[in-house]
Amino acid sequence: MESFRVRSLYDFTGEPNTAELSISAGQILTVIRTDVGEGWWEGINDNGRSGLFPQAYVEKIDNCPPPLSPPPTLPPQNDVGWNSHPNQTQSSAPTEDDWDDDWDNDETYSEIGGNNVPPVENMYSNDRNLNLNTVATEFSAETSGNMDGRGTVTKKSLNRFSSYVKSGLESYILGTVNPTPNCYKIRIRKENETVRWDYINSPYTVQIASPKKASKMGGLKSFIEYHITPSFSNIEVARRYKHFDWLHDRLREKYNIISIPPLPDKQVSGRYEEHFIEHRRMQLQEFINYMCRHPVLSQSEVWHHFLTCTDDKQWKQGKRNAERDQMVGANFCLQIEAPDKELLASNVESTMDMNINSINQIDQALKALMQTVIDQQKKCTNMYKRELQKVGESFFALGTAFELAEKGMFSDFTTDIKRMGSTYMTIGKLYEDQARVDWQCLADKLYIYKGITGCYPDIFGLQRSAEQKKRDCEKNVQMQQPQLLEIRKRTDVLTYAVFAELTHFHSEKDGEIKQSMKMFLQEQVNFYKNIVSKLEDTLQRFQ
Repeated sequence: MESFRVRSLYDFTGEPNTAELSISAGQILTVIRTDVGEGWWEGINDNGRSGLFPQAYVEKIDNCPPPLSPPPTLPPQNDVGWNSHPNQTQSSAPTEDDWDDDWDNDETYSEIGGNNVPPVENMYSNDRNLNLNTVATEFSAETSGNMDGRGTVTKKSLNRFSSYVKSGLESYILGTVNPTPNCYKIRIRKENETVRWDYINSPYTVQIASPKKASKMGGLKSFIEYHITPSFSNIEVARRYKHFDWLHDRLREKYNIISIPPLPDKQVSGRYEEHFIEHRRMQLQEFINYMCRHPVLSQSEVWHHFLTCTDDKQWKQGKRNAERDQMVGANFCLQIEAPDKELLASNVESTMDMNINSINQIDQALKALMQTVIDQQKKCTNMYKRELQKVGESFFALGTAFELAEKGMFSDFTTDIKRMGSTYMTIGKLYEDQARVDWQCLADKLYIYKGITGCYPDIFGLQRSAEQKKRDCEKNVQMQQPQLLEIRKRTDVLTYAVFAELTHFHSEKDGEIKQSMKMFLQEQVNFYKNIVSKLEDTLQRFQ
């Protein structure tokens, strides 16, 4: 296409680590591409820097431009707040404060990593902030109609926060980001018709133990430390919950085509109670176990930094490196070595449709079962215990009444009735204790997999957006054949990665949930055997 010049009407701050170009009101730009899609153009500024900016933010100018007029203000329907930080620069690196200064309070979670996205509020506190479900339907929308006659921006054109761009998919598909030199490669294998991540060469485990209350600033600040020991080093490191929280943010940002297991919910009240601390340790152990078994996550640099770093200076440097990583989002696919065989669009579509339906059904079933398990756990610690206590007290009261009627002449019969009451009260206490052994452990496992299935709508949306972009490029008569080949290859790499992740999920699901069910049933058998034993002992008293 023939390039032309435009003048920007508004300030626009590009998102860091994307192909976006920051522009200022009144700035003159040279447009070199108008077929980017989603209301975006590609252009070059006076400094020779190229990038993407919203079409609705600029207007064409003649070769002899008229005098500049003050830029119009943004319309009030802009409800996404993307000009609320006019002084924001392209650097996303946080200030180099001391780590402890970043984490003064255990309930402060937004100070690390420069992430301004508001948290999603649902029962899984670690669901991804990016929602790609609508991308596929909006992706091919034409840019016409996004500006009225006066050049004011309509609400639809305010798609600059489109998760298509924020996820890194734009820069990945267009090939505007180069791979980081010497970055480690992740391989995808195809065995028969199964696509999977390469196997872990050196499996390892990580144990989290000995949680304890610690403090700083002379006791003014207190927190819980968890001691973590990986098997490959046997060197213990101490981490707080907010360190896990920071790690989780980094993992979600970098691996948006991988299901990241959720962390335990955040809690303010009761966080120093012994039961809460131990339960959180068990939940964090579930998170760690899944990480260690994942072929990609287990080899992640930020994960190994989290597991091994003991030096404060090195920790801060590794923290900065992770937050400045360029290979994040879809650009992570640049580190992947996938099979060379081109994927057939018909096979991809049918496979994706099948998995979308399957994951949705699994997600709904997990949610329903988890609610049932939590309900049973509550009943064990409250209703069942209370009812059995009531039964036991009634029998005990009858024995006491018989004793009074006998006027101090105690008989074995009255003693046995009271013992019978004591047995039922003991069984009630067993129900309370048992809930932590079987129902709670099962709920923790279901929580992990419910969080994992909750990631898939975003992953599926990202893959479908990539396929749609590929089709758009294939329809573009101005697209050169070498460019199309690269776009097809990059799209296939992303799709291969999604297939590999699905294979890993189904493999893990079958093995882990089967083991959890087996342990649950064994604990149930042991529990009811204990009840039967106590009832039989009491029965013997009446023989």
